[in-house]
Amino acid sequence: MDSNPVIAAIASAYASVQEFLFTYVVGPILYQFDLMSMAEDVFDGIDWFLFGCIQIFLIAVILRVWERFSPAETQERFAKSSKADIFYTLFHRLGIFHGLIFIALSGFFFQIDSVLHDFRFGRLNVESWWPSVTSIPLVSFCIYFVLLDFVEYLYHRASHVFNWWWQLHALHHSQTVMTAWSDDRNHIVDDIMHAFVFSFFALLFGVSPAQFILLVVLSQLIQSWQHANLKIHLGPFKYLLISPMYHRLHHAVGYGHEAKGKPGVLGGCNFGVLFPWWDMMFNTAIFSKEVHPTGVRDLVLSPNLLQHQWQSLMNSIREILPKAK
Repeated sequence: MDSNPVIAAIASAYASVQEFLFTYVVGPILYQFDLMSMAEDVFDGIDWFLFGCIQIFLIAVILRVWERFSPAETQERFAKSSKADIFYTLFHRLGIFHGLIFIALSGFFFQIDSVLHDFRFGRLNVESWWPSVTSIPLVSFCIYFVLLDFVEYLYHRASHVFNWWWQLHALHHSQTVMTAWSDDRNHIVDDIMHAFVFSFFALLFGVSPAQFILLVVLSQLIQSWQHANLKIHLGPFKYLLISPMYHRLHHAVGYGHEAKGKPGVLGGCNFGVLFPWWDMMFNTAIFSKEVHPTGVRDLVLSPNLLQHQWQSLMNSIREILPKAK
């Protein structure tokens, strides 16, 4: 009860900032370009921007400082290869990517929703499983969190199975100086596929819009922590949440992207995104306290964002079209 006034004050301040941005910044732009029909969606979209600002603040002020006190490895403080990672983080966390995806896929998902309704497809609708319990927002949120994490595990593992897909995902693994900025270092094609799959299953599961944004934001923040240069194992809690050292092994040369004892053959370990349970279930978990260098064997990509995007795309195309090699 004592925290209610604090929470209410924070919520009020957040709402005031959102209203200010829409009234004095976003609204006039929409009016100028005759786009006021999008006002409601854009107003909701400001949530992505504000939550993104909070995330970036936490990454820069909390996680990056934390890395200096408990580093997994000694790093150059402002590595050249990390500059692109910062741009990727800004692009994803400030709502730019999600806004573009929303515009591109909203019509498609509306059609899917209509088809599901016509066929009377029963979504999971967790709230109705045990109404007195699962209808509690926090309970349904946690269940959706786990369900979507399983989807994430399957998606992530698939990206290590198919050579053409791996060539895109390898961009994420190519970072040899992993920091809290590294989570969003992905190929744009892989990002679009991921957004499509994640949104599709969230729709099938019946996740509400308010829950969806919180699911994404909380997941992103945890993943930033997991990619940080931190020597943290979580001790007995390592079975409940993926730690930075657990995920670091997934990025380790010769561990996270190659079959054991078969260099160059796709495989890997520790595919879990938030929880290690799926790795434990499918025998892909390795809990180790050793610190290994990160990166991909025999893969050198340009530090330039546009160039390494192009390199990865061409590597993927060569796997699909052998004659292009």
